[in-house]
Amino acid sequence: MPIRNMLVKYKTESLLKCKAFASYQQDFARALLPDPEYTLEEAKEILDKFFGKKEGK
Repeated sequence: MPIRNMLVKYKTESLLKCKAFASYQQDFARALLPDPEYTLEEAKEILDKFFGKKEGK
């Protein structure tokens, strides 16, 4: 299987520290992401649903 087809999971704390998640309230984000690892897409989907953000904003 080519590497680009594999979903990469990142540690939750690493995701919360990255620039892509800087706009979310960190304490709520930690509570909403209790698992130790997520893909970028999984984490963004969970947070966007809670915070009511629209795709691409």
